[in-house]
Amino acid sequence: MQFRELLDRFLSITDMKEKSSLKKELLEALQLDELNFSYFITLYKKFKSPAKHGAKLVIAEASRHLQEGDIEVFPTAIAPKEIMKELPAIHYDRLKSDGRTNAAKKACLWIKKMQAGTGTSMDRTQYLAKLNKVDASSIEMGAKGTDLFVQAPTGEQLSIAELQLLQAISDQKRNEYSSIILHDIVSRETEDGIDNIWNKKAYNLDGQTYAEYFAAQNPKLVHYGKTLQAKIPTIDDQTQVSFNRIAPGGHALFGVDALRAAYKDELRPHVKAGEVLISSIGNGEDLSSSPDALMVNWMVEKEIPIAMVTTTKTGLDLKGGQVGIVVPKSSSPYVALVEKAQAETAGQGKFFEELGLREGDREAFFNTNMVLINYNVLIPKIKKAVADIGEESFLQVIAPDLILNHKKQKDSDGKQRTYTQLEGAMGSVFLNLDHFWRKNFGAPLVHILNVGPEDRTRFFSPIKTAFDFFIQFFSDRFKLDWETYRLVNQRPECLPQVTLQDSFYSDVLNTLEAFAGCQMKELDNLKIQGKVKFNDISFAGKVEVEAEEGLVRDFAGEKELKDCKVRV
Repeated sequence: MQFRELLDRFLSITDMKEKSSLKKELLEALQLDELNFSYFITLYKKFKSPAKHGAKLVIAEASRHLQEGDIEVFPTAIAPKEIMKELPAIHYDRLKSDGRTNAAKKACLWIKKMQAGTGTSMDRTQYLAKLNKVDASSIEMGAKGTDLFVQAPTGEQLSIAELQLLQAISDQKRNEYSSIILHDIVSRETEDGIDNIWNKKAYNLDGQTYAEYFAAQNPKLVHYGKTLQAKIPTIDDQTQVSFNRIAPGGHALFGVDALRAAYKDELRPHVKAGEVLISSIGNGEDLSSSPDALMVNWMVEKEIPIAMVTTTKTGLDLKGGQVGIVVPKSSSPYVALVEKAQAETAGQGKFFEELGLREGDREAFFNTNMVLINYNVLIPKIKKAVADIGEESFLQVIAPDLILNHKKQKDSDGKQRTYTQLEGAMGSVFLNLDHFWRKNFGAPLVHILNVGPEDRTRFFSPIKTAFDFFIQFFSDRFKLDWETYRLVNQRPECLPQVTLQDSFYSDVLNTLEAFAGCQMKELDNLKIQGKVKFNDISFAGKVEVEAEEGLVRDFAGEKELKDCKVRV
């Protein structure tokens, strides 16, 4: 039986004995573990479903008339008070004012960092070659968290992923929690980089490797192992499963993994009596993507099952997902992430970007990709759901909203073809579960924890561009606290809006050299067109620089650029 026939047969039969036999054949053909196989099947089922794209969500707009099949969604920026009641949300300011952390001391904090992606849009080849004094041809990029380095006061180069280990060690020494568990999320491309850190002599820890130090501190400090994201087949231009191109299926896999751990005891660490298992999932290149004791205390004290951490939308956040409340005509409201692509499909792209930034709007809750899970609360709920409807149906309930990512590729026969990668975003996994729970049990599972602009970078400092890396670790805008291993924003009330209009700046080495020694603390807005190098210049206010096309231009003469437009 051909693979495609085998797969379709597996999806269509109900006889469990035959299904089990076919599953073994599929696992062997796909070379996937149980997690990645289950994930691929849920995505493929959604692709085969007539309703694979889901309902067409349209942002509520007074001037818009709904068409047949449209469902109105209210982002938090414009949701009426009665609709906002459907969203259990709390502001981080409230946790700060309460100041309670005693309950956090009962928590076993299970930290997962997403280090599976290689972040190829940010070129690190020349940077790593120079750092390691090797030829660029020998460089293989891993995760951004393992490829980006910061110089310690001793002169040693430490990667962001290593700083995350040191951050956990610092928290453990201060007895923030009962215990801390680190769990790696990797791919085949990034696995070696993470393993090398664990086997490295630890910074300031008397010659022990990180693996040895964690083993000695067990059970206060534990390395729990890893989750591996595999590449899965894609869909060819004939809408058939293809192995000509294989690719990861998005970070929704890690949401599915987290929920499987709620009903499969062997997939999670076991805690002592009286401990509460709180898990945190965050971006791997983001040194700020872990909760603090105030957040963990709230999860424990209020018995919150799942919390999605958001931040108040700013002018930096025009493209990312926003939390909204969907109001169907014939069923109960539910919560969803509203994405820019959805808005553009409905002809509302500009309106989407403006939400939360207009006078009179409420805060728009911008998704940070950090999720907190209280397993002590969640386990009995999920086990009941799986017992009621079965594991296969449960996996379809939590299956992420399908993202069809079209990629062109020149195949071995020399022909260029388009392949569709089946992907999903992590937030939709938890919100689809929340929708199911509201519908069947009359209560929400997911809560929103929103962080205001003044605390944003304490929990959300992603490195999406080479300039992000520069400003966080090589400028005066931030400093790194070498006791807690956390970033400190020297001007937390705002972040600069930066537009660098040349692919020159996608290269890490180019960017670090272009802005070497530059001061950014007073910068509000920066727009650069063309290739320019600014060494030891102080930026302030709103600055625009335009360079003639062609070679890299050196900016010389001035020591400060403040509220100006210049051409070089």
